[in-house]
Amino acid sequence: MKRTFIFIFLCCTLSCTKKLNLKPDSSIVLPQTISDLEQILDNDQMDITQALPQISADEYFIPSKQDLESTYLLTTRNASIWATDIYQGESQIADWNLPYKNIFYCNSVLDILQQQDISGDAERKRVKGWALFNRSYAFYNLLSTFSKAYDSNTASTDLGIPLRLSAAVDELAGRSSVQQCYEQVQKDLIEAAGLLQQNIIPEKRNRPSKVAAYAMLARIYLSMREYEQAEQYADKTLEIYAILTDFNTLNKTSSNGFSHNSEEIIYHSRLDGTYFEFSMSEQSASYGVNPEIIALYDPSDLRLPLYFQKNSLGNYNMKPINNTNTAPFTGLATDEIYLIKAECLARRGQTQDAMALLNQLLSTRWDSNATGTTKPYTNLSALNPDEALQKILLERRKSLIWRSLRWTDLKRLNLEGANIQLLRKIGDQTYTLMPNSPKYVLPIPEDERALSGLTQNPR
Repeated sequence: MKRTFIFIFLCCTLSCTKKLNLKPDSSIVLPQTISDLEQILDNDQMDITQALPQISADEYFIPSKQDLESTYLLTTRNASIWATDIYQGESQIADWNLPYKNIFYCNSVLDILQQQDISGDAERKRVKGWALFNRSYAFYNLLSTFSKAYDSNTASTDLGIPLRLSAAVDELAGRSSVQQCYEQVQKDLIEAAGLLQQNIIPEKRNRPSKVAAYAMLARIYLSMREYEQAEQYADKTLEIYAILTDFNTLNKTSSNGFSHNSEEIIYHSRLDGTYFEFSMSEQSASYGVNPEIIALYDPSDLRLPLYFQKNSLGNYNMKPINNTNTAPFTGLATDEIYLIKAECLARRGQTQDAMALLNQLLSTRWDSNATGTTKPYTNLSALNPDEALQKILLERRKSLIWRSLRWTDLKRLNLEGANIQLLRKIGDQTYTLMPNSPKYVLPIPEDERALSGLTQNPR
C-alpha cells in the first residue's frame, strides 16, 4: 500500500490563533521518517529569498518615468524609488510571508525530531542541522530586510523581527531586539554546523552542509562588522572548501555560462520573482545594469561577458550567475568567502596577505588569451591597509553583483562613515536615499500589523 502524508501550512501570518491540526483524518500519516522530513525541507520554495532589498539597491537604472509607471506591482515601483509608503494597500507581502512560511516548515521538523531519540542517529541529526540552517537563513534575510543594520551600541534596543521557535501557530511573538535575533541566528548555525555532514552534496546544493553553515556565519559576522569572527568562519569555510572556477573554462558567448551545480556554489538560493519584475531578461529591455558598474570592468575581465549581455537598446542585462534560469542567485559561494577573508585581513592591517588573496581570486576571472585590446592579468598592489580595503570593496561590488548583498553592504559601510548616497534619476526626477536613512529598513506589511500589532518601522 502506498504511504502518503500531508503537511499543511495553515497560516503565513504570525497572528493566526487557530490550533494546527496536522492529522484531521485517520487515513493521513504524519511525517516521521527521514524521507518524510527531507520532503518537507526539500520543498521548492525553501531556497527562495526576498527581492525588495535587491530592488532597493543601486545596481540597476530605470531610464524613464514611463518605464517606472509600467511596473506591474506598486510595491516594486515604490521600493525602487524608496517611497515612504511602499505597499500602498497591497497585502500578502511575499518578502515577509514566504520566509515565515519556511520557518514554519523548519520548526515543524524540529518539533517532530524533539519527540524522537536522535542521539545515535546520524541521519536524523543531519536533518535537524538542515532545519536549523534553513531557519537561521530565513531569520537573517528577514533581519536584513526589516531591521536596522547591527550596531553594537544600539542592538539591544533596536527592533528586530519576531522569532518563531516552534510550529505552534497559536503562539504570538512580538519583535525581539536586533541583538536577540542575531544571537538566535548564530546559535542555530553553530548547532547546525555540528550536526550537518561536512561536504557539499553535488547536484543538491540547495541542501546545506557544515561548510555552508560556516560560510553563512562568515557572511553574518561581516554584516555585523564583527570582523575577527567573520575571518574566523571564512577560514573554517576555506579549510574545507576553497575551489575557484577558472572563468576561462566557461563559455563567455553563451546566454548562460553557469549551472545550478557550478563548483563554486556552497549553498544555492535564488531571488523571489514576485516583485523582481525586470529580472535579468529582456522582459523590460529598457531597464539595465547601472552603467557606472559596467564601466568598472576591464575589457580583459571575463566577468564582463559572463555576467552581462547587451540588449536591443544598448543597455546591459544580467546573465544568470550560478544558476540556470532568470531568478538571480543569492546563495553562498567561494568567491564571496575569499572576499570576506581578504577584507578582514585588510582591516587588521595585513596588506600584502589581503592583496595576495584578492589576486588569487581575480586571476581566475581574467582572460588568459588576452590579445589586442585585452591584456594579461597583472597583480594588484596596495601601499597600505586603507588602499587595500578600498580595492577589495570595489572587487566585492563587481564580483557579487545581483546577489542581493549590496543592500546589507550599504547599511554596514554607511555605519562606518562611508557616506554612500544613492541617486536614481528617472526622466526629469531624481530620487535620493541618504546614508543611514530610516528607509534602509523596510516597513512591516500593514496586513500583518493589523492582525498582530507589531510596531511599525519609522520611515
